[in-house]
Amino acid sequence: MTSKSKLKKAFFYLLFFILIPLIIFGMAEVIIRITGINTDIVKDEQFHVGVPMWAMNEANFPIARDVYRQIIDDDLPAESAEWLNCFAEAKFVHYKMKARFSGMVTNTVNRAELAKGIKVFIQSSSLGFRTEEIPKKKAPDTYRIFILGDSTSFGWGVNQDERFSELLEKRLNTISSQYRYEIYNFGIPGYSSYHGRQLFDHYVLKYEPDMVILSFGANDSRKVPKDIKAVLRQSTAIENLKDFLGNFKIYRLLRKIVFSLYNPFDKYRNRKHQTLEVEEFVTLWEYQQNLEHIIRRGREQGVETVLLGLCCPLDYLSKMSAVAGREKVTAMDGMYILLQKLPCIQAGECYKKLALYFEQLYGPTVLKNRRMLYVTSDTCHPNRLGHQILADALYERIFKTRIKSGS
Repeated sequence: MTSKSKLKKAFFYLLFFILIPLIIFGMAEVIIRITGINTDIVKDEQFHVGVPMWAMNEANFPIARDVYRQIIDDDLPAESAEWLNCFAEAKFVHYKMKARFSGMVTNTVNRAELAKGIKVFIQSSSLGFRTEEIPKKKAPDTYRIFILGDSTSFGWGVNQDERFSELLEKRLNTISSQYRYEIYNFGIPGYSSYHGRQLFDHYVLKYEPDMVILSFGANDSRKVPKDIKAVLRQSTAIENLKDFLGNFKIYRLLRKIVFSLYNPFDKYRNRKHQTLEVEEFVTLWEYQQNLEHIIRRGREQGVETVLLGLCCPLDYLSKMSAVAGREKVTAMDGMYILLQKLPCIQAGECYKKLALYFEQLYGPTVLKNRRMLYVTSDTCHPNRLGHQILADALYERIFKTRIKSGS
């Protein structure tokens, strides 16, 4: 075969196996974008709602499973799953909020408010977190605080401006004349200290934080199949490839078609009576390592760390306290702080206006038997009164003396 023939043959292979598929791919991508075909929601007859693609990801399945399990068992109406549409797949942390999302969603945490159809306002930044936009350049005399946590920090069940992050920021900027305080809330429902470590390394550090408040433990202790944990440990190369492909509508459409044929929720239904090899989403040892990593890496860059336990199991809370003691950082038991305020609230001596709402919502009998509903939506997630208490406690414990002394 002559050199000219070899060149023609090579050109043919290039055309047939590379250029033509690329042209077809490009045309399909344009058609999908023009027609507006939905590539993010998979219809599921079982739930009568659309299942978002991020929830079909094996790594994220445990987060969405609990919601859909309650729908399957008729503990929640199918529309309760609508809040899952606020989120999307994300590099390093597997999922976070959709960028620049804004809307009202059903409060599934508080059953009394759910029955009344009460919704809460949720809004995200361009980064995909329920917080304000972060200026690229940190202004002089600015003190930046980042809150990394799960649904309790995210403020599930309360409006954007009712969370302890916003309440604390407002109070600090009202009192302090030395600094302008900026508090950014990176809490996401379902996040564990594993997610917090990824957040800190890949998102937070580049914004020059002065302090991070870590609130993890509730999801760390969750039991999940070991094969799901293996997915979480995928290599950076795979993460980069998935993130790149996720920019293309045709890739997302193909995934949607695949998941229409194979649904992880079907696997849950088929396996629910079987014995699975499970372990904690984040073991106690891994939890300790994650906290120590954030504390020590932050210390290298002058970042102060505060540990805040919210709805944290006792063994994880004890581990958090032990880490705080060794590393000489502040640790606060948020649930104990809420409990301490209950006698004052019940006696009508503090937080009267906020308490009145819940007295009218539940009635005196319910609150007498379940007094934690004064400060939480479900004995775990702080409600608007609980968030106010936490904001006050953080101010008193960490900032009050510093502001008075001008340090």
